[in-house]
Amino acid sequence: MGAAGLLTWGRLLGGAVAVAVLGVFAVPGPAAGEVSTGAVGDELSARAAAEFVEGFVPAQLERYRIPGAAVSVVAGGERVLATEYGLAEVASGRLVDAEETAFAAASVAKVLTAAAVMQLVEDGAIELDTDVNAYLDFEVEDDFPGRPVTVAHLLTHTAGFAVRDSGTAAADPGDVRPLGVHLAEELPERVRPPGERAVYSNFGMALAGYLVERRSGLPFDRYVDDNILRPLGMDRTTFTQPTPSRVHEGEAVGHRLVDGRHVPAEGARYGHMPPHGAGFRTTAADMARFMGAMLDGGGGILRPDSVEQMLSRQFANASGTPGMGYGFQEYTRGGQRLLVHRGSIPGSFAVLALIPERRIGIYASYNGGEGGAADSAWDLVDAFADRFAPAGAAPGAGPRTATPSEAEEYAGTYLAAQIGDTVDLGRLAGLTNTVAVTAAPDGTLRTTGAVGWGPSQPRRWHPVAPGLFREENGHQTIRFGADGSLATGNPVQPLHRLAWYEHPHLHLGVVGAGLAVLAAAVPGWPLARAVRRLRNRPHRGPWLASVPGWAAAVLCLASAASVVAMFADFEGTQAAFFLGTSPLLTAIGILPPAAVPATVGAAAATVLAWRNAWWTRAGRIHHTVAVLACAAYLVWAFAYHVPALP
Repeated sequence: MGAAGLLTWGRLLGGAVAVAVLGVFAVPGPAAGEVSTGAVGDELSARAAAEFVEGFVPAQLERYRIPGAAVSVVAGGERVLATEYGLAEVASGRLVDAEETAFAAASVAKVLTAAAVMQLVEDGAIELDTDVNAYLDFEVEDDFPGRPVTVAHLLTHTAGFAVRDSGTAAADPGDVRPLGVHLAEELPERVRPPGERAVYSNFGMALAGYLVERRSGLPFDRYVDDNILRPLGMDRTTFTQPTPSRVHEGEAVGHRLVDGRHVPAEGARYGHMPPHGAGFRTTAADMARFMGAMLDGGGGILRPDSVEQMLSRQFANASGTPGMGYGFQEYTRGGQRLLVHRGSIPGSFAVLALIPERRIGIYASYNGGEGGAADSAWDLVDAFADRFAPAGAAPGAGPRTATPSEAEEYAGTYLAAQIGDTVDLGRLAGLTNTVAVTAAPDGTLRTTGAVGWGPSQPRRWHPVAPGLFREENGHQTIRFGADGSLATGNPVQPLHRLAWYEHPHLHLGVVGAGLAVLAAAVPGWPLARAVRRLRNRPHRGPWLASVPGWAAAVLCLASAASVVAMFADFEGTQAAFFLGTSPLLTAIGILPPAAVPATVGAAAATVLAWRNAWWTRAGRIHHTVAVLACAAYLVWAFAYHVPALP
C-alpha cells in the first residue's frame, strides 16, 4: 500500500473513533478554535424534506425554463432526500437521476479543494500560515515585502491576486494544460497586500489545489479521488479530465436558450485549473455524502477540529457582515448563519448550503435556464432556511436614527472590487455593473444594483450602528469603511467607491462622443478629397498625411464594433471568452494595439499640418478632433483591458 493509501486508512480509523457534533454561532460566527453543539431539527424528516422540495423546485424550473435539476437534503449527518426533476438532456429526452446524473457543479468544488488542503494540514505536510513559496516550484513575486501569500490566504480569497478568467477553460479535455504549468505561466500580479480584503479568486483556490499536488506527490484529481471521494462513497464524482466513463455516461448536458429553444451550451466544459471547479462533475446523492461528512465531525475524511476550522469564520471584510471560513462562505438569513458555495458555468449552475447549528444542509444542481435562473438558487436556499431554521431575532443592535448628513457621507457610485481587479475583457462589466448609493432625508440609504447575494434590484437600508446598515424587509447587512470600501452580504464581493473621474457614465459619454466623431470622420476624409477633385481645388499639403488619421479612425471603430458584437450576445459568446480563443476575441485583442501607431502617426501629421498650414483651417480642426477622439478611445480601451487577452 502506497503513502496515499496509508493516509486514507489512517483518516478513516481516526474518524471512526473521534466523531463530534459541530455547530456554529450566528453572525459574526465563531472564531477558529471555538466549539458549539447544535441539535438536529426534528421537523426535517424525509417526508418534510420531500414536501418542501416538491413545493419549490418544479415551480422554479417552470418559471426559469430550466431543463432539469437534482436536489439532496441531509439532516444529522445523514441523507434524508435525493430527488430529481426534468431532463438531463433535452435533445434525447433523457431524464435526470439523482443517483446517476452528474452535473457540472463548477465552483462548488472549492469546498472539496479546501478539505483536501486541510487533510494535508492534519498530516503536517502543509502549514496554513506558511508562505506558499515554500511549497511551490515557481515563485509568487514578493510585491509586498514582509507580507507573503500564505495557504490561509488562498483558502479565504485574501491573497490579493488580480483577476483573469479569459483563457482558463478548454473545450476539449485534450487541450487541458498541466495544473502547475498553467499556474506558473499565468501567474497574475498582486494588486493588494494579502490579508486586507477578501475578493473572489479562482486562481487562488487553484493554487491551493496545486499545493495538494506538490505536498502529496499525486495529481490533484487522483489525490481527491483516493482521499475524499472513495472513502465517502462518492463514486459518481470526479475532477478528472476527460470525465471517466462511469460519470460521463449519465452526465447532464448544460443548456442555453436560443430563439426559445434549449440547445447544448458548447465550449467551456473543461479547464486548466480543476481545483477551482473546472471539469468537476458530481451527483446530488454524492454531494449529500460530502455534506453529511461536514455535519458529522468529518465523516472519517477529516478530524472534527479541521472541519470546525473550515466552518468557522477566518476572515471578514468588516465586522457585522458575513465572512469566510476555509473554502466556505458565510450567508445569513434571519439571524441564522449558513455556510454556502455556489457554482456556475455556461449552461449549468449549482448551490450548496449548510446550517451547522441545526446539522442540516441542501444541495441542488441545474442544467440551464433563462435570465435570472442562477440567482434563483438563492431563493431555494432562503426558502430552505425559512422552513427548517426559521428566523429569530436579528443579530446585533436594533435600528438607530441617522442624520441626513451622516447618510450622505456614504452616497456615491460603487464598483465591485473583483471587477476593479480584473485584467482582461471582463473589466468591461464595470461599465454597467455599478451600485448607486443615495441618502434619504430620514437617514436611510437606497441602493440600486447588485449588493451582496441575489439579483440586481433596488433596496432600502436602515442604520443600526455607525457605518452599519440592515436591509429593509430583508436579511443582509452592509458596512461602509472610512477608506471608501463597502462590505456586503457576500463575503468575497466587497465594493469600493469611485471618484468622479472613475465613473463609467463619464467614460461612456466621452467614448460615445468620440466614436460619433470618428463615424463622421471616416467617410468625411474621402468625401472631402472627392469634392476637391470635382471642383479642381488644389490640395494644400501632402494628401498622404491624412491617411494615418483615417486608418486610426477605422481601426478604433472596428474595435468598438467587435466589443459590441461580443456583448450583444454574451449568452452565446461567453464560452468563447472563457476559452480565450475565437476570431472575434482575436479581433478584440489586436485592433487597439494596431490603432496605436496609426494614432501616433496621425498626431504627428496634425502637428505638422498646423505648423505648415496644410489643408484648410476647417480641415486641420477636423483632423485634430478625430485624433483626439482616437486617443480617447484607446485610453479607454487599455484602461478597461480590452486588448489584454492571452
